[in-house]
Amino acid sequence: MKPIILNTLLLLCLVFQRSGFAQSAQKTIDGSINISLKIGKNPSVYFEILEIEPVNLFMGLDANNKNIPPIQLELKIMKNHTEYTTFLWYNNDSTNSPKTNFPKAFNRYAFSLRTNTEDVVLAIEKLDFGAPFFIDLGQSAIVENITILFETCTGEWSEDLNGNQIDVFNSYSVSLSNENEQHSFSFTSLNTSANDKLVIPWKNYKLRVLADSEKALKVLVLDN
Repeated sequence: MKPIILNTLLLLCLVFQRSGFAQSAQKTIDGSINISLKIGKNPSVYFEILEIEPVNLFMGLDANNKNIPPIQLELKIMKNHTEYTTFLWYNNDSTNSPKTNFPKAFNRYAFSLRTNTEDVVLAIEKLDFGAPFFIDLGQSAIVENITILFETCTGEWSEDLNGNQIDVFNSYSVSLSNENEQHSFSFTSLNTSANDKLVIPWKNYKLRVLADSEKALKVLVLDN
């Protein structure tokens, strides 16, 4: 009888180690979760319907800011049989102004990095109206009952009468939908020098496009 009990306990230990339970410091607050990270690969964590695997955390050297160096996290998210891989990064430019590409949206969730001089934390929370987030090409974000899909990005250019290329820009399409209806919208690159913003009205909502690139859009959704 004793060997059977011992083998069962060993098997349970291996299962918990493999899944990442008891290896990652987690703190759940009001439907959100904070996961403490270490350099390199971190254990998988289950949160609601998601399996979250922080594949690799990298922290570089920054001559401008010794306290918070550049950070990059490769993140793998699995829901049912759908797998999504993305990167979250934090960096400082020469003016010591932070640059990020998060919160990054997937389904109903936003993924962010929170840092201080000692810790790096992966924060996961529900998407909400009025809060900006990044959405990767081909991905969907759900804010309550509205779904935003970043459908396509196409590189284009314009020419003068002599056939000389005078401008290069991207053409984007996004769709907004709820349970009953879906509509697609197209637009071109924002004028960053003019601090341009785009507002797309649909039903009782407004989608504001705050920044664009061929890989991700920074948007927020307003509920009228």
